[in-house]
Amino acid sequence: MATGIYIDGLNLYYGALRNTPYRWLDLELLSKNLFPRDEIVIIRYFTAPIHRRNDVSRSHSRQALYLRALRTLTSVEIHLGHFQSNEEWKVITESSLHPADKFDPAIKPRNLFKMMWKNVVRSKSSNFVYAQVLIEQEKGSDVNLSTHLLHDCMTGLCDKAVVISNDSDLAGAIKLSRQYVNEIGFISPHKTASSKHLVHAVAFQAYLRPEVLSRSQFPQTLFDQKGRAISRPKKWT
Repeated sequence: MATGIYIDGLNLYYGALRNTPYRWLDLELLSKNLFPRDEIVIIRYFTAPIHRRNDVSRSHSRQALYLRALRTLTSVEIHLGHFQSNEEWKVITESSLHPADKFDPAIKPRNLFKMMWKNVVRSKSSNFVYAQVLIEQEKGSDVNLSTHLLHDCMTGLCDKAVVISNDSDLAGAIKLSRQYVNEIGFISPHKTASSKHLVHAVAFQAYLRPEVLSRSQFPQTLFDQKGRAISRPKKWT
């Protein structure tokens, strides 16, 4: 069958790849290992670039290397969303104690640690203590995935579609797409229970096993169209 693969990149990463040796994942090889009898006509990968700001772990550099590796695969198309940052007040403790006193870390001088919590406020109506924190959310990937899935099914690009994600927000798009292509399933990257909304929306469900990820890795070093080497990040070995 002509099959399209639709991958929620961050859902896959945090569900099955983070802190594993499988992060150098060849999506073409993965798709063939999962569906060896199918003709994979398109693999769409949806993600968002990590902000360089405050990226002390250099995650941005490793992600950029991985995207370069993916672009060497002819059947893979990368669709980028973005991260949106918002400052919000969040509860950090239910106590009348100041956080600097509650956590009591071994930081000296003491007044320096107190200054780190200068934006903390205590609710007048409860014991909740709030701090203003920076919340970063990925935007666009679920919408992009839903849009391309529906478009590809409507235009007859594939006879079968597989979504790799456990995001329940995709259930509506899958139900609508099945009016054009009935054979739509999903693979949850998470070890926890699959989304009941996705289970009810699809025609079939499969599982992402570690042994399949292990057999679906890029070589240690590969080369782009200009002959430039792309090597697995050392932290991913």
